[in-house]
Amino acid sequence: MSHFPAPKELESSFFTSDRWTIFCAVIDNHGDMGVCWRLARQLVREYGFEVVLWIDELQGFARFLGLQEIGDSLDGVQVRHWVSPWPSSVATDTSIAGSAVVIEAFACELPESVTAAIEQSDTPPLWINLEYLSAEPWVTQCHGLRSMHSVTDSEGQTGRIMGKTFFFPGFVPDTGGLLRERDLLAQHEGWQKDEQFSRRQLLSDLGVSQIQELVQDSLLDSRQEVLWISLFTYESSSLASLFTALAEGMDPVLCLVPQGRVLATIGEYLNRKSPLNAGDFVRIGSLSIAAIPFLSQDDYDRLLSVCDLNFVRGEDSFVRAQWAGRPLLWHIYAQDENVHMEKMRAFLTLYCSTDGQELRALARFWEFWNLGEDCRELWHHLRPQLPGLRERAGEWQRKLAQLPDLAANLVKYHRQQLKEKDQEQPVV
Repeated sequence: MSHFPAPKELESSFFTSDRWTIFCAVIDNHGDMGVCWRLARQLVREYGFEVVLWIDELQGFARFLGLQEIGDSLDGVQVRHWVSPWPSSVATDTSIAGSAVVIEAFACELPESVTAAIEQSDTPPLWINLEYLSAEPWVTQCHGLRSMHSVTDSEGQTGRIMGKTFFFPGFVPDTGGLLRERDLLAQHEGWQKDEQFSRRQLLSDLGVSQIQELVQDSLLDSRQEVLWISLFTYESSSLASLFTALAEGMDPVLCLVPQGRVLATIGEYLNRKSPLNAGDFVRIGSLSIAAIPFLSQDDYDRLLSVCDLNFVRGEDSFVRAQWAGRPLLWHIYAQDENVHMEKMRAFLTLYCSTDGQELRALARFWEFWNLGEDCRELWHHLRPQLPGLRERAGEWQRKLAQLPDLAANLVKYHRQQLKEKDQEQPVV
């Protein structure tokens, strides 16, 4: 692909506006677009920035948001289609050339024309590579590092040094932090203040008649001890053993399953020829399974808030479950040679930093679930520990809340770079 440098008249606009540009290449399962969309909305709502989101799967993004199509602007965010090959006409797009910050999310590679425009500008934007989330110890050592290289001008002269900053989200100081909107914890507090009311309201708002009828069912009567579980995971060979344990237990269980990949596994467990559809409801012993629509991000936060246990996957739902302050089980994205298990154990080292039988039971269940092992007996050991795990989840939520969030850290870093740049200017 050819390089298309930015026009001279646009170069001076670099690093001078409140425009941020985010590039998102959708890899799998919508988690990457979910993170980018949350970040873009937060930068608009809380900082008043002009944000342009370039996304390569625009139709998938529309489905993710429950829309037929995506307009030019959505919730104040300018949404653009990142097509391949990148048209030469877009190389001079002022929304890119005039940005203060350009973010390539999850190590996606910017179009060469954009890279060339950044490199050839005398006053380039702050270029950030937003990396994947990890609890591994090396993250604190790599966060904030820059990839530096020299830039050759149009006359073949090598001069200025250019680079991008690696920004790592994380759970501890000296990382980029986690996405957290300013009002998120207050929202959870409100939903959890009257949990039974919030549960009934959520089911009613789902708009699925079969599930609405459950509100009147004795299973959901507030006088009964009903265990609420949300299940948003990948396909899992451990699922059958979990459902068997839930069905044979003494406590009634309501398992709410948003539309997603795991419904195919549930269909196999139920010996159905096709997956469950939104609104389908099945009872097996003490277990009730309700398939619900794919939720908006805000409604998904509400679901996590009112459940007793949340099975989550990937990165976005994993983080949101921690903000809900409820026990969780993370189905981490599988990688070759079980690299993902090391990432999972690194998080558990932080989360289970204090000793206790409830945390040991949780860690063991996480291990078996992610290895696809039989979890039947493990569930019966884990179930009595849920009250203690709820307490631990609340402690963890409050601990994370003491750290700056990801958007705040990005803005702070940008302002620090501006300040340093100003101090470098010669005094006239």
